[in-house]
Amino acid sequence: MPEQVTLRISQKIQVAKKDSKDLFNSSIQDIKNGVISIAMPYLKERPMVLRRNDEVTVRFTLDESSYMFETRVLGEARDNIILYRLAYPAEINRVQQRMHVRLQVMMDIQYAVLERDNKAMTYKKATTVDISGGGMKIAVRKRIKENTLIKVIFTLPLRSRPERMELAARVVRSQKVDPGKELYHLGIKFENINFGQEDKIVRFIFEKMAQQKRLL
Repeated sequence: MPEQVTLRISQKIQVAKKDSKDLFNSSIQDIKNGVISIAMPYLKERPMVLRRNDEVTVRFTLDESSYMFETRVLGEARDNIILYRLAYPAEINRVQQRMHVRLQVMMDIQYAVLERDNKAMTYKKATTVDISGGGMKIAVRKRIKENTLIKVIFTLPLRSRPERMELAARVVRSQKVDPGKELYHLGIKFENINFGQEDKIVRFIFEKMAQQKRLL
């Protein structure tokens, strides 16, 4: 729903063209007279080329919440660097809290406990039980205490291309599944996950949900 959110100069943003899933990184350079001036967006080394009247979606985080709005390109300006001029949006919408969108899915992953003395990490195999933008539940063969920091490595099978993920996480729950078996479910919360990484996980979740809906 629309909210009263004030955009700020130097605000980090991500920009996508209409009907595109590629998010390019940029920042707000100026806000004046209903116009937002942004630095040329980049995706790694690739610049985003925008033309007058192109429609774009802008996403950003503020105070630990995610927001987005749609707007159009008014033109180009130069102030030592190339700037794109966007129309100030009529409304800005809060994106649903991603950690509440959870998908039950089995994926093979690797995990290792982060050692304080910088010892080489030993990775072990595990399987996901579910995943969200904020964390996952994994099935492991060895109990790990709550509050332990671990690193997880897995591949998201996105439709566009597989994405390898390497994330630090904290164990927030540790529970033995079956008294007669050495099998534990760990609830882990991602640590210092950035917007781009979280976006890929959420995109994977919604792709899987759409696929499951088509199969019903």
